[in-house]
Amino acid sequence: MPSPLEDWYLRIPICTRVYLTSIVAVTLAVQLDWFTPHQLLYTPTYTFSKGEYWRLLTTFLYLGRFSLDMFLNMYFIIQYCRDLEEGSYLTRPADFAYHMVLLGVTLLVIGPIVGAYFLSHMFVTALTYVWSRYHAHVFINFMGLVTVPAAYFPWAMVAFSLVVEGAWPVNECVAMGVGHCLWFLADEWPKRPESGGKTLISAPAVLCRWLGQDLPGNETDDDDVVVEEPLPVYAEPDHQHNEDVNVNVAQDNIDDDDDDDDNQPLLRRRVPALNTQDHD
Repeated sequence: MPSPLEDWYLRIPICTRVYLTSIVAVTLAVQLDWFTPHQLLYTPTYTFSKGEYWRLLTTFLYLGRFSLDMFLNMYFIIQYCRDLEEGSYLTRPADFAYHMVLLGVTLLVIGPIVGAYFLSHMFVTALTYVWSRYHAHVFINFMGLVTVPAAYFPWAMVAFSLVVEGAWPVNECVAMGVGHCLWFLADEWPKRPESGGKTLISAPAVLCRWLGQDLPGNETDDDDVVVEEPLPVYAEPDHQHNEDVNVNVAQDNIDDDDDDDDNQPLLRRRVPALNTQDHD
């Protein structure tokens, strides 16, 4: 029987669990002096000119040595990243993974421009912002001092950093801007009439199949066959029961049954194609 800690760990959804575990592993390795932070930071020169491509990942996995700030960011990951994966993206695991990749790629492009060599804090800030937009009407008690709507929670964090550090947190503001773009394209844009109900950042079909998500727009595989069969009576459109129907009208309906059979609606469903190849 698993221990309570093991049970809690296994209940964390897969993407959040992998990210959290990777952060702990990298932080522990630095704490034990197996690696130095300089070997983990991201710069285009080291990454591409010298072929040190692991920096594309490690820049998102190092939150600093074990400290209060590091544990606070881990709490944000457990709380908000997990809530996104189990809530807003519950039936869309492929979209969640794909959007996290897009978020990371965008930060890799913007990071060197704003002088950010470790992108983990920006990534967590962007995730927190995306969560706040999906849960805009939830109220959060900020550090036991004030209760604010979730939509303003990232701004409260920015104000707190401004007071504590005495400088404008540019990187956090940039991360919030990236998170806003992601949320807008993923959630707000498809709701607008001009979008036609389509999202611009749907996960690729291959990733959807791998993670068990329905294909966008209920697309069918090339090898699938669409078959038609009569709808059951209870599923026919506009089929209503009325106990007060006049007997004469009911009799007319019985007389028209044969005509209705010819126009009976059909149910379209998709079934895997059968292999018809002959075998010796």
